[in-house]
Amino acid sequence: MKLIPLIKNYISELNNGITPRTTAGENVPKERPAINILLFAITFASCAYMGAKFFNTDTDSAWTSGGFPYAAGVAAILLCHEFGHYFAAKAFGVNATYPYFIPFPSMIGTMGAVIKIKSAIPDRRALLYIGAMGPLCGFAATLVFLTTGIYFSNIKQLPPEGAVILGDPLLIKIMIKIFHGYIPYGHDIVLSPLAAAGWVGCLLTGLNLIPVSQLDGGHILYAVAGTKQRIAGWLTLVAAIILSYYYFSGWIVWIILILTVLKVGHPYTPASEPISLREKSIAVLCAAIFVLTFIPAPLSFN
Repeated sequence: MKLIPLIKNYISELNNGITPRTTAGENVPKERPAINILLFAITFASCAYMGAKFFNTDTDSAWTSGGFPYAAGVAAILLCHEFGHYFAAKAFGVNATYPYFIPFPSMIGTMGAVIKIKSAIPDRRALLYIGAMGPLCGFAATLVFLTTGIYFSNIKQLPPEGAVILGDPLLIKIMIKIFHGYIPYGHDIVLSPLAAAGWVGCLLTGLNLIPVSQLDGGHILYAVAGTKQRIAGWLTLVAAIILSYYYFSGWIVWIILILTVLKVGHPYTPASEPISLREKSIAVLCAAIFVLTFIPAPLSFN
């Protein structure tokens, strides 16, 4: 039967990822950032539109009071995240593109941003820094907007049944407790535009730190643990299946992405000189950020 070899090949591909078709030291044409700037502008407008729609009030201009502050916060977080990757790649002599922003005129206004690595990553030490600097820089920006935004957020009575409720990551729960204390039964916090941008920062950071092949979490874990990253990758796939059944059906999209695009295991990257204790602490810090920012059920209904 030809089916069994096909299944074996597919599982092997899931385990080992797909090695990028790049070679160290290849000549890369000089970038022309026009498309990157255009996508950034469209993404900013998309986020401003969704912010204005979400924070629409009867007394204020929705664009100035909600749309633009929200868009500015989301854009700043994405810029910090992607340029964290970009400058880390440059520091190790790895060619990388400028960030490509992805507009999405629904929900949060964007599907994030990506950079493309154009030459081979030389070793696992470089992989660690390139993978970690995005979440670390993006998280720093997220903290700024969350701290400011939650301070100016208000506690209000829960909306009528059927309203969409945003899930809170651990970090936001801690900040709400610090700034607002106990919230009475039947009430919840209404995030200000800057706090909402911070919530998006938590969402995107937590998703990026999932430890599967082509996400930041997969890069970081493979850099410090090698092929043992596969164990975390398969456990992540199982966890996504459980979450999609019990908590949030949107995880089905991530299951499909892992099985078709992202893969489970990280592609081979050469070992480097031993990872130092300080560098391992970077991986531990990223794991802590994952715990603080991950949202099992981003959306629910009251």
